[in-house]
Amino acid sequence: MRAFIAIVVQTVRSSVRSHVFHVLGFLILLAVFLLPVTVSGDGTAAGQLQVAITYSLGVVVALISTTTLWLSCALLSREVEAYTLHMVTTKPCPRWLIWTAKWFGVFIMHVAILLVAGGVILALVLWRTSREDFTEDEVRRLRSEVMVGRRAFRPVSPPFGQLADEEYRRRLPELDKAHDPTTVRNEILRQLVARSGEVAPGGQRFWLFRGVRVKDPKEPLFLRYRFYSGSTSQSDQKEVPGLWVFRDPASTDQDRFMPLPQRALGGAFHELRCDPAFVGADGTLVIGYLNPPAEAPEWERVAAMPVIFQVGDGPNLLVRVTGFSANYARSLLLAVFQIGFLAALGCMVGAAFSTPVAAFVAISYLVIGMVVRAAVDAPLRDDFGNFQYKNKVEMVGHQIAQVISAAVVSVDDMDATSDLARGRLIEWREIGSDLLWLIVIRGGLIAALGMWVLTRRELGTVIRR
Repeated sequence: MRAFIAIVVQTVRSSVRSHVFHVLGFLILLAVFLLPVTVSGDGTAAGQLQVAITYSLGVVVALISTTTLWLSCALLSREVEAYTLHMVTTKPCPRWLIWTAKWFGVFIMHVAILLVAGGVILALVLWRTSREDFTEDEVRRLRSEVMVGRRAFRPVSPPFGQLADEEYRRRLPELDKAHDPTTVRNEILRQLVARSGEVAPGGQRFWLFRGVRVKDPKEPLFLRYRFYSGSTSQSDQKEVPGLWVFRDPASTDQDRFMPLPQRALGGAFHELRCDPAFVGADGTLVIGYLNPPAEAPEWERVAAMPVIFQVGDGPNLLVRVTGFSANYARSLLLAVFQIGFLAALGCMVGAAFSTPVAAFVAISYLVIGMVVRAAVDAPLRDDFGNFQYKNKVEMVGHQIAQVISAAVVSVDDMDATSDLARGRLIEWREIGSDLLWLIVIRGGLIAALGMWVLTRRELGTVIRR
């Protein structure tokens, strides 16, 4: 333990003396103190907080990650080239312990910087937001939509696949014998999905939510949705009236609904504030949308036209789970995971190569990870999240990218800044998944490889030029 602590202290001291660390440290200070008080959003309280968090925290995490990667690449390789590591290995200290202490020294130093910087950013952002002269509606929207951690619940999806199979079997006697079953079934499926989201004038559409958990019955729920007036391809979207209804769980009458009129512009996302009492004791919630008929009074409508809900546009139910500070702490925890992984990657290549080569290999690994992640997400998806391939070449390339993604890590997988700025809850299961698959398994393999490389490396063959 004494040897471990001594190597950690020496690693921190060497890092602080690095000129690269000084330059990046200066940039981090500028980002911490200037960005939160200078960047501006769309003029609203919510927009200002979102932009400040996205830019300031994103830039700081990027700079800290850069210093982590560079120093972890340089420390071991420079000590090997300067023959200082030769003297350490003559002591009764195994090389795996040297590698672990080097990694921990880089890791703990940058985690401390991250926590201090993150705390300052949070204080400055909240201070600037509180001192601005915003309206009560803007402040209320800020506290209920952004400065929270909200979990999204999606409605139960109808069994479109089963319905498409039944419709295909019904039409089978009328179809040409030379037809392609897959093409016909997919077309039937597309038509079913399209019809399910269209609410004609005088029509109605209902959605069922299950497993809704409300932590605080006093906190309002929000229904996030987007519809299109007339057609999804129509650019001139209208503001149309509608009637949202919520089934009363306290009533024995299943047809008893509580109405909530709403006028909304088509093509844009909206959030409707609703009462948590609409959620039943079993966690179910039934909501509906009624499109006014053509004979409705003129003041209730602009024109009789269909309203179209797409599957990916909701409605989704947003439930507050935690506050902004707790959600902010979860995003910093993911940033800590990122620092730990980058430190392990840098120490691994630093144990095997010289500083320039180690930095090149580490950066190449990260670039490959980002490219592979982009290739995995590149193909278009249908309304059910399934990939749609244009041809077999695209399908094979996508499958290869998926295989490679199992071996490499993209740092984007540990970036939760966008979720934090939008008030989305950073789930513990997401944090646990990153900890297990990205840090323990993949990061552990990289760490084991780095220890093995340092143990097997012949230090006497290193010639300084």
